[in-house]
Amino acid sequence: MAKKPSSGDNKVTREKALLELKEILLAERQKIVQQLESLEKNSQQDVQELSGDSVDYASIEISQNAISKLGTRQQKLLDKILHALSKFDDGTYGVCELTGEDIPIERLKARPVAQYTVEAKEELERREKLYATKGDSSSDEESWDLDQDE
Repeated sequence: MAKKPSSGDNKVTREKALLELKEILLAERQKIVQQLESLEKNSQQDVQELSGDSVDYASIEISQNAISKLGTRQQKLLDKILHALSKFDDGTYGVCELTGEDIPIERLKARPVAQYTVEAKEELERREKLYATKGDSSSDEESWDLDQDE
């Protein structure tokens, strides 16, 4: 008969998985920082190579807008990664910010920056929809700590 894993075994397994996720987050942080530096460098080169033709100006403007949008998305992801990494420092990584329950490892593997359990995230979304349907434009999204990209 197979031995049932003890809760201590589960804790060790979770801690190991969390450390692996930390390494993933650190690698992703480095990758994004390099991408942002590259975007900035390319953007500066585009501006320096501007020849003065109106078509060139339009092309550069479109390119700059695309770079800006990509940079903004990458910066938001970087902010989430930095937040997740800071939670390792205070020992709360993998703990739902709404309920205080452990976020399942499977969820963290799929989304290492997850701040909530699936159930908590769904509850936050229900609350958001409730306020949106009531037409309450004064609702403070920050008070719900909503994360649209999670």
